[in-house]
Amino acid sequence: MGSRKQNFYNQLARRMGYEREAAEIQDKYLTGDKQGAAAAVPHDLIDKTTLLGSVDRIADRMKAYAAAGVTTLTLAPAGFTLDERLASLRAGTEALEHAGLA
Repeated sequence: MGSRKQNFYNQLARRMGYEREAAEIQDKYLTGDKQGAAAAVPHDLIDKTTLLGSVDRIADRMKAYAAAGVTTLTLAPAGFTLDERLASLRAGTEALEHAGLA
């Protein structure tokens, strides 16, 4: 988030229609307000760029991505502890199998 000239995530948000929000996030981040920058990220943008929710919801999203031509997904399991990250990874692989894409 540090460069105004080359910033993949900021450019992506702008291309997705979040021009105002992307500018606000970057301004806050560059002035040192990292918490404010994080809080300014729209929930809708997060939902459009991540696989969140139940295994069934994730499986449905995976099917939609496959139907749109996506052939590669990267799973980056989230969690504060190893057990939480492993549970996230298990949910992702279960969703992939449930979607019939494994």
